[in-house]
Amino acid sequence: MDRQINYWLTASYRKSLNDRLSAFHAIRIMDVSLEQGTEMDIKINEKLARLRTENELTQEEAANHLGITKAAVSKWECGQSMPDISLLPAIADLYSTSIDDLFGRVQELDKESINAAYQTALALLGEDYDVGLDYVRKQVRENWTCCELLRMMGAALFAQIPRISGFNGGSLEDESLQCADEAERIIRRVIELSSSEAGVSVELPSLVRILLWTGREREAEKLLDGYERKEPSLQAALLAQLHREAGRNEEALIVLQRALFISLLEAQSTMAAMVPMVEESRLVELANLAASLQPDKTFASIFPTLMPTIRLQQAKNLVRTAPTDEIFSALDAFADALDGACDAISNPVNPGIFDKVEDMLWDEADDATSRTRSEGVAELRTAYVSALESDGLWDSLRDDGRFCQAIARISDSPEARR
Repeated sequence: MDRQINYWLTASYRKSLNDRLSAFHAIRIMDVSLEQGTEMDIKINEKLARLRTENELTQEEAANHLGITKAAVSKWECGQSMPDISLLPAIADLYSTSIDDLFGRVQELDKESINAAYQTALALLGEDYDVGLDYVRKQVRENWTCCELLRMMGAALFAQIPRISGFNGGSLEDESLQCADEAERIIRRVIELSSSEAGVSVELPSLVRILLWTGREREAEKLLDGYERKEPSLQAALLAQLHREAGRNEEALIVLQRALFISLLEAQSTMAAMVPMVEESRLVELANLAASLQPDKTFASIFPTLMPTIRLQQAKNLVRTAPTDEIFSALDAFADALDGACDAISNPVNPGIFDKVEDMLWDEADDATSRTRSEGVAELRTAYVSALESDGLWDSLRDDGRFCQAIARISDSPEARR
């Protein structure tokens, strides 16, 4: 859940212990596959052919890079021979992959290690982008088969795109474009490794945003084609019923809690997307529905930014037609909603009704997590202030002292707290 707040390669890897171990592991795989006559060698050869094609290299070009003959590359890909062990690091480097991935070795890290790597990446990227990028590249290279680690590295990079040079809101140049390219490669790898549709759907918003930033609208549309549901899904309820009839109540509850949580998250995300497109009467209905879905901080923690999104749009709708007092009253309501959202992000409380699916909820906050959440809150406030200050819609109100007070409160400045 923490990733909601934020949303390659070094030559020295060949000398690292991990890759020496990977090379040893590769030797054992090759020994077993050749000795026992399994299909492993065929899969390896097929993978070599696929990787070369994906990197848009001919057999001759690959051979030149590796210092061998074209015939040798051809024999690998036809299954007539296997690469020499000494060439494995160079092959992995040429095809921008890892030795583990060449041989299908799946590597998973524990949650603590992944969180530590994520926090380190965020800290380094914030202090010195180039140093942070090198760190992310190293983590990606060494853990190319660890889906969750890659997911977090992709999230860390994606969060940097709007912060670095070359970001122009709707397009990317220079450093931000390079960062987007790096993030896209990682995100696509996560999608490739994800074993479920839910795992893929987590990455789609970031990937689609990168595609839109880089002018690939049709590719984004094609990527999303088929994800629209036109009928309700009863699969979770049916599966839970089967579990219950078999006496597996615990499994049934897990299925139902997960389905309910996902439904609530999807519903509120959809509502937020509707906000700028509906007329005022419908916006009131959305606000009422949001209030019923978020009766307290516990449930507001599921999608904290929904209510401020609605309240700000309501204030904007009043600017051209309503009395000034009414406009500033609406801005106060927005500031109240934003305070609630920031509190829910900084100190989230998980609903007890989802006690069986803790993996989908907010983590317990250690010092690093608390800092990340605080940074997310600060960025959220800054984004809203920037939007208000740059939007010409508010020009007629800028000389009113209440507008300055609203800006101060939204930014949570010391002046606003006096």
